[in-house]
Amino acid sequence: MRKGWWWWWTAPLGASLALAAAHGDAAELRRLEVTPAPGGATAVLLLSAPVRATVRDVAAADGTPARVYVDLPRGTRLGRGALRAVRASAPVGRARVGVGERGQVRVVLDLESPATYRVQGDGRRLAFAFAALAERPAPAAPAPTPTVRAPPLHPRPRIVLDPGHGGHDPGARGYAVEKDVTLAIAKRLAVLLRESLDADVVLTRSADTTLPLAARTERANAEGADLFVSIHANASPRRQRHGVETYYLDNAHDRGTIRLAAMENGLSLPTPARGGAELRYIVSDLVQAAKMEESIALATAVQRGLVDHVGARYRGVADLGVKRGPFYVLVGAYMPCVLVETSFLTNPTEGRRLAAPAYRDAVAEGIETGVARFLADARRARTL
Repeated sequence: MRKGWWWWWTAPLGASLALAAAHGDAAELRRLEVTPAPGGATAVLLLSAPVRATVRDVAAADGTPARVYVDLPRGTRLGRGALRAVRASAPVGRARVGVGERGQVRVVLDLESPATYRVQGDGRRLAFAFAALAERPAPAAPAPTPTVRAPPLHPRPRIVLDPGHGGHDPGARGYAVEKDVTLAIAKRLAVLLRESLDADVVLTRSADTTLPLAARTERANAEGADLFVSIHANASPRRQRHGVETYYLDNAHDRGTIRLAAMENGLSLPTPARGGAELRYIVSDLVQAAKMEESIALATAVQRGLVDHVGARYRGVADLGVKRGPFYVLVGAYMPCVLVETSFLTNPTEGRRLAAPAYRDAVAEGIETGVARFLADARRARTL
């Protein structure tokens, strides 16, 4: 788009907006800011050069946008200013920036109340004007009727299991290969969940196939899953590292978690620069805030079940706890989701155990125990 030429556009749901841009060196997203405005708020993306951006939204139940996201072209860099926390302003509830597995920068704007928006592009500046809509009056209360509790989302729990890596992506290597270990555990876990919970279980891959990270949660969303569990095996340059840990999606700041996330996201750890590492691969917590509490509860139940079950059968199982981490495979899931690091492939003891079917079966049984506990607690909560 030529500088000085303004394009105002009111976005229909699910539509896409392409802003023409000059070719040349990759642009840098320098800042994202949200500021109050009369009747709503304005979100502005400031770039170093014009870009071709794609704007889409996700509709809420009432047809108004619930989330607006902007994809910038591959190669767009993240400036330090773009990684700073963004203060929200109604109707914008949260604003986040992340980098996808293929290097594409995405900006996500979550709306906390009904609103419309329009987009204004002017060279290096992309602005979103959000106008809050008046809340619709609640319908008159119907005549009293006998209370009937709402049934669960599905009569049978629908669970998507994601065996990490696969195909051209072997994952971590040690005394076994991660892609083989995760597939074996997931297949056994699927059998256990069907037998014990009568669950409807779907695997994101059932063979040694290559599957992009984004396609895994897309599959879970398409299946309307109640839970998403991604199964992995850990690795460390320090062979003595061992134990079990379970993650939910969120930003993290400790170096160990960041290194692990980089490995699982298929990215290399950037070299620290002055003022700290440039964590360009970090993906913000793009899970719906409403599911965060449930994801933490699921992670806690799975971790407890795994540690207790495997620890009762094998010596030296270390409980590394429930942690938060920026794992791209969990991004975009509309249901409670966790990533399980079953044990360390690089540890002489745990690596050899993961190579053995008996240990992998025990891991699957422990995860099944945790999932069953979480679902039982959720059912009790619904009946209170």
